[in-house]
Amino acid sequence: MVDYAATLSEIRDLYVADRTPWVIGFSGGKDSTTVLQMVFYALSALPRKRRTKQIHVLSNDTLVENPAIVAYLKRELKRIEAAGKEQLFKHNPKLFQVVRVTPQLDDRFWVNLIGKGYPSPNRWFRWCTERIKIKPTSTYILDTISKKGRAIIILGSRRAESANRAASMKNYNDGGRLRRHSLPNAFVYTPIAEYSNNEVWAYLLQAPSPWGGNNRRLLSLYGSACSGGECPFAIETGTESCGKSRFGCWVCTVVDRDRSMENMIDNGDEWMHELLKFRNWLYDIRQQTNQYVPKHLHSDVHFGPFLLRTRRQILRRLLKLQERSPIQLIGADELRHVRSLLQRDRQAQVEQGLKRFVLELRNGKRMATVSDFNLLLTARTRLGAWPLKGATLVGNRTVSQAYSDSTRVLYYGVLK
Repeated sequence: MVDYAATLSEIRDLYVADRTPWVIGFSGGKDSTTVLQMVFYALSALPRKRRTKQIHVLSNDTLVENPAIVAYLKRELKRIEAAGKEQLFKHNPKLFQVVRVTPQLDDRFWVNLIGKGYPSPNRWFRWCTERIKIKPTSTYILDTISKKGRAIIILGSRRAESANRAASMKNYNDGGRLRRHSLPNAFVYTPIAEYSNNEVWAYLLQAPSPWGGNNRRLLSLYGSACSGGECPFAIETGTESCGKSRFGCWVCTVVDRDRSMENMIDNGDEWMHELLKFRNWLYDIRQQTNQYVPKHLHSDVHFGPFLLRTRRQILRRLLKLQERSPIQLIGADELRHVRSLLQRDRQAQVEQGLKRFVLELRNGKRMATVSDFNLLLTARTRLGAWPLKGATLVGNRTVSQAYSDSTRVLYYGVLK
């Protein structure tokens, strides 16, 4: 059996050891909730005069989070902030900060998917994690470091979560309580690293939430989504996908099926059915299920960004879905930015159908591309593996109608 009291004692010892501020990653899931509760209980046992170090509770909102957890998380953050300032740091409320970070406008999901044409993420091209998770949290941590010189990041990571997580934690652990993070002057502390899943739940169901939350409500959220784990709080590259997670993004296409959202719908959240259908469609068009590729080209064909017409179609469907949805799916500022990027590429659109462009690259080789817009007239410098900067257009012609159902830019080979 795990010694919960020993963990609380270790947290207290580490807190009073120096004046380095703590940044506690909070996703609202069971592991981060356990860690934050333990911090509350550990610090409440200290005399007020020893509670002098800053605490930052950091939550990341990708703006495409699973809607089942969004409302719950917002309520929890309000309670956490009130309890932290009134209970732990009533003597100096500025020492306790609750922060919710979001991606910068140009990094947001719909801006990249629709505005820039990035294909729906998969396990080989998971462009979303860096932009909508790692960058916002890293920026906040770096800002904290710049003010105080260093920071300690407190995470709910556990070795028992997965083999990948255990290997990652082993690689970065120097045998002490802290490990260095890739960010300069940042260190990571994982107080429940050795806890099992059952030990986490045993703690949550025995220890009342110090900020007045309801851990049985949290258990109910997990139960409604059936099996699987929570989305890890991402602060560095290499973090595994949230695709199988109930607390990941509702638009996640990294896995074939979002079984957690399916289970939530089966357990009463029927309004999410339309969201699931939209997510499944994004997955389908990413897979090129209707993409025509001549047999003699199969070995040389690669796929680039979504076609302009596909991006327009995604936006139309998204806006229709938002009209029927009780939640906001795309904000006004993001929508304006998406439309401005579409307008940029619209200026390079071919008048009718798809065309085959032949581009001469800087190295003197030529590449054939099938698209509905001239890639050289956009802001892109790369098309898949091919650098476009300095390329010139040497020819184009209308292609066969067999390409009419294409959803993504198709490029193939270097022409001799």
